[in-house]
Amino acid sequence: MKTIRRIYFYAVALISLEVVLWGMIGLARSIFSNSVGSGVAQLAQALALILVGVPVFGIHWWAAQRSASKDEEEHTSAVRALFLYSALLGLLIPLTQNGLAFINRLIIDFFNIPSSRAMLGGYQSLSDNFIAALMNGLVAAYFVYILRGDWREIVNKTALTLIRRIYRYIWVIYSLVMSIIGVNQILLYLFSLVTEYAHADNYYETLLANGLALALVGIPLWVWAWKVAQDALKDPAERASLLRLGMLYILSLSGVIFVLTTTGIIINEFIQLLLKETNSFRDFLQAIEEPLAVAIPLGAVWAYYGNWLKRDLTALPNAPRRDSLNRLYYYILSFIGLFASFVGVAMLLSFLIDTIFGTSIWNGSLETRLADSLATLFVSLPLWLKTWFPMQAQALALDERGDHARRSSIRKIYLYLALFAGVVGGMAAAVLLISLLLQILLGTKPVGFTDDFLNALQMLILFGGLLAYHWQSLRRDGILRGELLQEKADTFTALLLDNGDETLLPQLTSVMEAESAGINLILQNPKEELPAADALLLPLDLALNPSELLTITLREFNGSKFLLPRESDDWFWMKNPKLIAKSLRQLAEGEDIQQSHKSPGWMILVYILAGITVVEMIFFLLVMTFNSF
Repeated sequence: MKTIRRIYFYAVALISLEVVLWGMIGLARSIFSNSVGSGVAQLAQALALILVGVPVFGIHWWAAQRSASKDEEEHTSAVRALFLYSALLGLLIPLTQNGLAFINRLIIDFFNIPSSRAMLGGYQSLSDNFIAALMNGLVAAYFVYILRGDWREIVNKTALTLIRRIYRYIWVIYSLVMSIIGVNQILLYLFSLVTEYAHADNYYETLLANGLALALVGIPLWVWAWKVAQDALKDPAERASLLRLGMLYILSLSGVIFVLTTTGIIINEFIQLLLKETNSFRDFLQAIEEPLAVAIPLGAVWAYYGNWLKRDLTALPNAPRRDSLNRLYYYILSFIGLFASFVGVAMLLSFLIDTIFGTSIWNGSLETRLADSLATLFVSLPLWLKTWFPMQAQALALDERGDHARRSSIRKIYLYLALFAGVVGGMAAAVLLISLLLQILLGTKPVGFTDDFLNALQMLILFGGLLAYHWQSLRRDGILRGELLQEKADTFTALLLDNGDETLLPQLTSVMEAESAGINLILQNPKEELPAADALLLPLDLALNPSELLTITLREFNGSKFLLPRESDDWFWMKNPKLIAKSLRQLAEGEDIQQSHKSPGWMILVYILAGITVVEMIFFLLVMTFNSF
């Protein structure tokens, strides 16, 4: 209940803060407005925002501050930290945008281009931007003061550290995107000088002006944001942060995906240049200027952040974890390469079928299809070969590393996704193929039967090959893993101390036959000297009341020790002080103790938002890919 109350107060405070802030900005802007009509309307709206927002914000912020001053849990809550850093983002990003709008108009005016062509603030004035930046800056200074006070006073800084880390990387991504767009527009202008392509309305000059404004603001901001993130690596917790690794993964993978996509577009245009005699080299340069302007900055992002990802993974002390994270990177690229290669092969075979057996003559459509299929293969097939075969070689190794690779959840997901695609796609192709054959048997020959039949047949063969290849890989993993596990299990011994419970041994034996067949499980009398073993299973009642011999034996035993708790109404396992406090409160309120760990509500919200963002990014990339070919 406290978490829900907390979310309510801080969410309302954040929304009402923005209402008050933009009311103040509108009020100040109305004072300098030259238009009486618009000034009255703007003044009325600004006063309404202030009159409604001030009491709402004041009540909720006062209540939140009072709770934080009296209750340490409120003061250290992740919801409060999220509110403070969200408020800073909501204040400092508009401040940056207003500064960018001013610089944008300044450069636009320098090139004698109408201010309305500016990317930002085309219809604003210097006073509009100054007022907005000043108001946002003043309120931001207040919350910086509050935040610094929290960092001084709070002992448990876990939530503050996590949210600050997210806050820093948001600035890195925000400034990086701004820099990439700026460089992209500058490159488009430079390429237009090479192609000598004239465009009406000073189009390329406008691109240059807007690009310079974005680069002049974005690049220094990115340098500062990235330096802050890098300087924080002095803290071991920052170096081990999964958020940092996740950001490096996203940036490097985004870079490689966009670079490969744009490379495919360029290859496509080049093949069409070779196939079509009417195309000129100038037309080719004009066609590739946009993908090339995207590939250059994103290629730099891929090279830079890919290098940092490699360095961070190499620095990880835990070898299995390092290999697992490397596998994630390789399997994502491998899956993309496999998918695109499959599409490229299907397109090429479809082209050959239509060319050889179809009625179509060699025309622009067939040339475009050939160029599309070859460009897709030229880009995707090397990607798949370069990423899949190292992972396959690692999984075939007969050592500990190979065993980890075969048991990897990432590899299993990859293989089962390929199997799923093979089965479902094969079903669809088989249905189409059988449908065509049944129409022939029923005395009706469809129009274009040969083309449709051969295309359905080639899709069935391709999906069948996809299914068979990955099924064989999965089967080989199981065989190798079974052989290695059997070797390990044959040499592993576990002792179960007998406490007189006649149900424990049969239950454990039954489970082990299914999960850990081959492990030697021995029932041992605790009053006798223990033989050599790798693990010791100790019932809780014996652990709480051990004999003198058992105490000495446990002290000298060098293997792993397992405690087997029994269901009891008065014994509970407490993992940390927070769980103790929570359990005591539950007992005091007459509730049963719940020891299951639940994720905080705010973390669930973060996971949901992250999942939605990832889905949107994947959908956007797929749309961009298909629209480009």
